[in-house]
Amino acid sequence: MLIVVNCLLPYRDGVVMLQKPARGWWGLPGGKVEPDERWPDAVRREVLEETGLNVSDMRLCGVHLIRIAAGEDTAEKRLTLAQFAARRVSGDLLPASREGMLQVVSPEAVMHLPMDEGDRQMIRYTLWASTQADAEVAFGKFEYTADRTLIHWEMTPALPAESVSVQA
Repeated sequence: MLIVVNCLLPYRDGVVMLQKPARGWWGLPGGKVEPDERWPDAVRREVLEETGLNVSDMRLCGVHLIRIAAGEDTAEKRLTLAQFAARRVSGDLLPASREGMLQVVSPEAVMHLPMDEGDRQMIRYTLWASTQADAEVAFGKFEYTADRTLIHWEMTPALPAESVSVQA
């Protein structure tokens, strides 16, 4: 199974978002975990490669199972996504990334960016959890059609109703 990590990066007055050119969707910087690589090490490596920033004091906010159905020319994909939030970020944001466009976005504006609907739910929880000292790690399951339409998802714990400031 493929393991992917990504990380919420507080930077200046917002969070760093990455827009991938293939679909124009926004997401958190991150990427694949190399064989025998620890998840936090993969986060540090991927964030540095994609953004030029160094991260430390990271917190695991979510572990999510993702299944993308097979298409006419593609096999079914299954992956695990580990989503972190950094508490400390240092360095200067790259002017451009080989992975796509980088932008610092206010936390309130993040939920209004075009993005994968599963990512939206995961990021919504991570934005909230990054501000809570005692937030639990979320565990989710997300199922997609071959063309990346979200058809079912579940995540526990659920985002508290009083967290409206990070909801769309």
